[in-house]
Amino acid sequence: MNGLECPQCGAVRIVKNGHAHTGKQRYLCRICGHQFTLKPSWHRVSEATVALVDRLLTERISHRGICRVTGVSRSWFRLHLKQLGRSVPHGVDDPMSPAKKA
Repeated sequence: MNGLECPQCGAVRIVKNGHAHTGKQRYLCRICGHQFTLKPSWHRVSEATVALVDRLLTERISHRGICRVTGVSRSWFRLHLKQLGRSVPHGVDDPMSPAKKA
């Protein structure tokens, strides 16, 4: 079409596919179906902000409140909670546990 290549498969059959919420043009690969934006603007969350989010989680503040205060998106926050959930061991074998009565 206009010299673009798909970042996924390298094909050149690219068509315009609307606009992102930021106003940037979206493209669609007709071969693999991958949708993409040229020069995406990624904003990394700093380590200080991650530490603040973790500290606010221990204070039992609402999730939306944490997102408002720290300026992180709710989708990033949900992914962060999912990663925290994976890092916590869930099946701790405690011999003194009352649930393991035989």
